[in-house]
Amino acid sequence: MNAISQDEVIGRLQQVIDPCSAATKVPLSIVEMGMVEKVTLVSGNVAIALRMTSPLCHALPYFEMEIERVLADIPGFAGVECTFDHGGNWLPEDMTDGGRKKLADQREYVRNRINEREHIVHMVKSI
Repeated sequence: MNAISQDEVIGRLQQVIDPCSAATKVPLSIVEMGMVEKVTLVSGNVAIALRMTSPLCHALPYFEMEIERVLADIPGFAGVECTFDHGGNWLPEDMTDGGRKKLADQREYVRNRINEREHIVHMVKSI
């Protein structure tokens, strides 16, 4: 049986997209969001402690299913257990630099679009 590595698990977790970030048109993984607090590996079993971004998060079953899906074909994988803190510990500073940059780029894009629209409205009104 092959040993599962921490790096392989974290790499696979990059595929699990936070649905709230996707809804804002900036799909970020749970790793980029800083939601993965701890990964523990014991005899092919994986335990993942997740920080939720909000106590109102209703996506816990989604996270469990997606995590199991992305880990399932790792040689030696026996199972996964996810625990959740229910939104008490996550801070924006927990995000990766790449995740923060993606959000900043999207904000800049939206601001530019708003400015373009305001400019067009102003031009039309002046005709």
